[in-house]
Amino acid sequence: MKFSYNFLQSFFKSKLPSPEKLADLLMMRFFEVEDLKKMGKDTVLDIDILSSRAGDCFSHIGIAREISAITGLKYELPKMSKKKESSKALCDEVSIDVRDGCRRYLLAGVEGVRIKKSPLYIQKRLKSCGIKPINNIVDITNYVMLETGQPLHAFDADKLQGDTISVRYAKKREKIVTLDEKRIELDEDILVIADNQSSIGIAGIKGGVVAEIDKGTNRVYLEAANFDPVTIRKGSRRLALRTDASLRFEHGMSAKLAEVALNRAICLINSIAGGRVLSGSIDYYKEKEEIKKIDFDAQDARDLLGVDIPLKEIEKILRGLEFRFKRKDSLFFIEVPFFRVDIETKEDIIEEIGRIYGYDNIEAIEPKDSIIPVLENREVVAEKKCRDIWQGFGFTETYNYSFINNSESSFFNKHSLIEVEKPVSLEFKYLRPSLFPGLLKNVKENEKNFSKINFFEIGKIFFNDVDSHNMREKKMLSIASSADNFYQIKGKIDLFLKELLLEEPVYANSKKSDNIIGSPAVDILVNGEKIGTFGPILKEIKNKKKIECDVVVANFDFEKLIKFYKEVKEYKQISRFPAVIRDISIVVPEEIQYIEVEKKIKSGGGKTLEEINLFDLYRGKEIGEGKKNFTFRLYFRDEKGTLSGEAVNKLQDKIISTLEEYPEWKVRKK
Repeated sequence: MKFSYNFLQSFFKSKLPSPEKLADLLMMRFFEVEDLKKMGKDTVLDIDILSSRAGDCFSHIGIAREISAITGLKYELPKMSKKKESSKALCDEVSIDVRDGCRRYLLAGVEGVRIKKSPLYIQKRLKSCGIKPINNIVDITNYVMLETGQPLHAFDADKLQGDTISVRYAKKREKIVTLDEKRIELDEDILVIADNQSSIGIAGIKGGVVAEIDKGTNRVYLEAANFDPVTIRKGSRRLALRTDASLRFEHGMSAKLAEVALNRAICLINSIAGGRVLSGSIDYYKEKEEIKKIDFDAQDARDLLGVDIPLKEIEKILRGLEFRFKRKDSLFFIEVPFFRVDIETKEDIIEEIGRIYGYDNIEAIEPKDSIIPVLENREVVAEKKCRDIWQGFGFTETYNYSFINNSESSFFNKHSLIEVEKPVSLEFKYLRPSLFPGLLKNVKENEKNFSKINFFEIGKIFFNDVDSHNMREKKMLSIASSADNFYQIKGKIDLFLKELLLEEPVYANSKKSDNIIGSPAVDILVNGEKIGTFGPILKEIKNKKKIECDVVVANFDFEKLIKFYKEVKEYKQISRFPAVIRDISIVVPEEIQYIEVEKKIKSGGGKTLEEINLFDLYRGKEIGEGKKNFTFRLYFRDEKGTLSGEAVNKLQDKIISTLEEYPEWKVRKK
């Protein structure tokens, strides 16, 4: 928020530090000064005011008060000139009707004003803070807002219809033309100021052109209100209309500030625009603010700040911040000033003491007790590792509801399903026994926009244990991909398990799937224990879900992944001897799974066969109907020395012999 250096100086008889020095002081004890900008003979300080201090520091007086507390320089509020009063009473001219959304509404009136340009000092200070001067009445309302933080609004009294000003919510499709000549359609959630005929302003946001102050204005009604912050915030966002006034109202401020600002504005109007003030003001004040009283002991400050601040220093700081107090020994009985709406507890007061005292003056002390590190949660670490790996593969994590509908329940054994007693809708009738329904729904929703889809989810599933007749929940990791085929997913699973530092997995044809995975379904085993399954989804599921693309899925029992997960990496020395690579292609009947072929290759390759990679699958007329061709890349390595070509050829021949034990398998070397 922008603040004028010259405006701030007007509150002090003593010369303030230079703008640069002042910026440094504020940053050490207050908030960050983001920028300093020279504007003629003035300097503008752009200060980042946190929302907690908006109630008092969205104003030049608020910043002046902070400068005084930090530097010890005495600041003075502007003197109020004597008002010229009219014999007419305001209450005889107008009444107010406050219905909703307003804690306090004050109205004053001035007659016989002369509309002209504002004094030069007001115009310059408005421009420094980014506000365009209009005329003396409008400029005074903006000037007092910058000075006190309280927004004001002036109406041309002769342009109002009727003798009542109302604060109410807008009618459905009610329209208003704002001061910048924009026609806006309102709704029933927008608070407005209205006369007897129509709305004349959007409360706390923008005035209307109906009662605009212009050259012909003679009588002015001046409004100072305290509107509900939530109502103003919602209205401002709904209308996409944010103003200096709405910014202040939506953060909240003391209702007492309205009276201070109104009196200041009336005095300025009297001295600058002339006229006579109608006697009396109209004041709607529903629930008066009570003075906040807080007690605290100096020992509390010592315990919280870690430093023994002398009692005299605490008193000096509290006086500088305008806290009224009485002290008995080390106990302080404090009355919080009305403008400090952010102070609620003794800790808030101690924070203020520490801030002004200076955190840089508090000596760093090592803790008396040793800090014991928190025990590492193995599950959390493993879960993060899994996320990192699959995200590294290009998969996006999803978060789905833990419920499925009646249609999705048909994929599972009815006896294993847990039905929700009082579901909020039919979409949430059962607790999910698998993560796949949600993932497949994600695939279906995204395939119309993306050609390649990769999703994974980590979450709990719920089911009835048929054997124990107990309800159980289990954490699972599931993936769904239309971007990768069966063999590419198998390669990613190999890398995934290797990254988790599990024992080398073994793959076997799945004898029992989970009613989602079709053929070929492959079980993943570590140390002889099944940890997961992968394969393409059943055609029946694909058709029922109306999924166009081919989808491969995988399911991991997360609890078993944790069981085999190794947190400490075991490093193996890189072999000094090169690997020798051979390719083997084999034509097999369609029903033969690659795992069966891989097992045969391993049994024939012996210890020197380091790695087997399936890198091609082919079906076509050249190999005949009902057959397919697997191509494997074999890596041979001996840790004792370099393998000769002759030795590798012998090993390859042995593998071929092993494979050719099946007459329907046709092997050829590459």
